[in-house]
Amino acid sequence: MFREMRRKKLILSEKECIEILEKGTAGVFALLGDNDYPYAVPISYVYYNSKLFFHGSKNGHKIYAIKKCSKASFCIINFLLNIYLESRRLN
Repeated sequence: MFREMRRKKLILSEKECIEILEKGTAGVFALLGDNDYPYAVPISYVYYNSKLFFHGSKNGHKIYAIKKCSKASFCIINFLLNIYLESRRLN
């Protein structure tokens, strides 16, 4: 289904993934948009009871894109920012 990750030492455990989800508050939700163009939108979220809840309305571009194709990608912003800031401190 998915390609195998090349850099195996960077693979996160399930526990680490859950910790990232619990600490984060925002990310980029990427979908297949109009005319099959990528559609990525910054979005607030909550991780609760092993589920992601996204902020948004019941209508609009995101909802139409989800109904059209349920495949999506989600990247948490806060965690990436923390890694970048930490790496700057170490150098």
